[in-house]
Formats: sequence, C-alpha cells, structure tokens
Amino acid sequence: MTKEQEKRLCGIREIVVLREDARRFEHTMGVYRECLWMSRVFSLSDGDAYTLCAAALLHDIAKNLTAAEAIALSERHGVVLDTEIPSVIHQYTGAMLAGELFDMETVSPEMLDAIRCHTTGKADMTPIEKMLFVADFTEAGRKYRSCQEMREYLHGECEKINKNDKNARLRVLDEVTRRITGYTVTYLVERGKRIDPRMVEAWNSMV
Repeated sequence: MTKEQEKRLCGIREIVVLREDARRFEHTMGVYRECLWMSRVFSLSDGDAYTLCAAALLHDIAKNLTAAEAIALSERHGVVLDTEIPSVIHQYTGAMLAGELFDMETVSPEMLDAIRCHTTGKADMTPIEKMLFVADFTEAGRKYRSCQEMREYLHGECEKINKNDKNARLRVLDEVTRRITGYTVTYLVERGKRIDPRMVEAWNSMV
C-alpha cells in the first residue's frame, strides 16, 4: 500500500479504538492482521488491499451501539432494521456509521458493501467481500475448534499453491467461504435459531 493509504489506516484505527472495548478491538485487530495476510497471499493491488484492510478495521465499529442508538442511526438513513436477528444488525449499522464518520476518500462503496455482509455473506460475493467474511471467522483470536480448523485449512492450502497461481488461491477462498457458510447454517438450524435471508441466499449461490 502507499504511504497515504497506510496513513489513512492509522487514522481509522485511532477512531475505532475509541469506539470499541478492549476485547472487541483485539478481535478487530485480529481480523485486520488476517486481511493483511490475505492481501499479500492473493496479490491484491494497493487499492484493493487498502479497501480490505480498512473494512477489517471498521467491520465491528457499530457492535457496541445500544439498541436505541442503532435504531436512531438506521432512521437517519431511512433503513428499517430486522430486530428479530439482533446478532447481524451491526453489519448494517456498521456500514452506516463508517459512512458517517469518514469521507469518501477514506471509505468507498466497495468497503461499505463488504462491511454490510461480513456476518451473513450474500449471494455472489466479490473476492473482497469473501475475504472479510472469512477473516472474521478465521482470525487467530477465535479459539473455537471450527474457526481454527477453517484457518488451518485456508493457510495450509494457500501455502501449497505456487505464489503465481492466483486463480488456485481464489478457488481455496471460494471453498472456505462455502464451508464457513455451510457450518454456520447447520449450527443455527441445530439450535433452532433464525437464519438471515442473505445467508440463505449466499449458501444457495454457492451450491
């Protein structure tokens, strides 16, 4: 990335650390490090690497909002939140809040789109969206066995591939995205929990 892009990332991090508690910020930095690794492994351009890493820093920026704050934020944007699945609200409010806090030189539509689906996924995700979705699950701070297994698979398979074979690595990314989505859908079904329609659409688009 360019020096200017790195400077912008530092500015984003300074804002995020003030809005997240210590545990949440530790997770955010784990996702950031995973995305930084992906930007190198997948040979992203400076622009795409910045988009991905900035989205990683911002993806949970609305996680600590109260219900009242989230509703007020969504009302400012003319959006009605699906409060029946509270665990995914922050991906939508996060994109809204990031758009309010930073100018369009710092955040981009592609970045906000990635934040907006980082928990549920969506049909026909872009590589950047897949990377953030995967990194949120595979960052090293996640101690659940399923998260560690996905991370080991992603890193292990990418290490086996010739560094110039970007398409082969993208196929690994597709497979990990599918596995994480399938695991999450199964987990929710087994526990009788609601599934966000976007996750269902994501799964159906991959099988």
